[in-house]
Amino acid sequence: MINNLKKEGRRGIAVYCAVGVLSIVLAIALGVGLITANRIKMLNEAGHSAIAFSAAQTGIEETLFLQIDYSGYAKTGSLGDASYQINSYACGEFVCVKSVGKYRGTARAVRIKL
Repeated sequence: MINNLKKEGRRGIAVYCAVGVLSIVLAIALGVGLITANRIKMLNEAGHSAIAFSAAQTGIEETLFLQIDYSGYAKTGSLGDASYQINSYACGEFVCVKSVGKYRGTARAVRIKL
């Protein structure tokens, strides 16, 4: 009878050890999954960043094409799903032009002095 109680005690410890090991493996798997999901999101946003930057460049090119040389000029335009906003202002003896491109929640800006 005493021998039988020792065997049952060992079985209980084995169950606790198995649950502990499985908990650790589950925690590692969830951590790796979370890191992978964040990296996929960053890669997706990198594409949005390039499109937003291209929209900002379009605003600068439009300003150069129109030869805007005064401060206080402001315009908003769109390029497909992306948009840009141009603002010109005095900065010292120059006129600065800032163009902000936006695409799906990502914004990039370009600034030049004329």
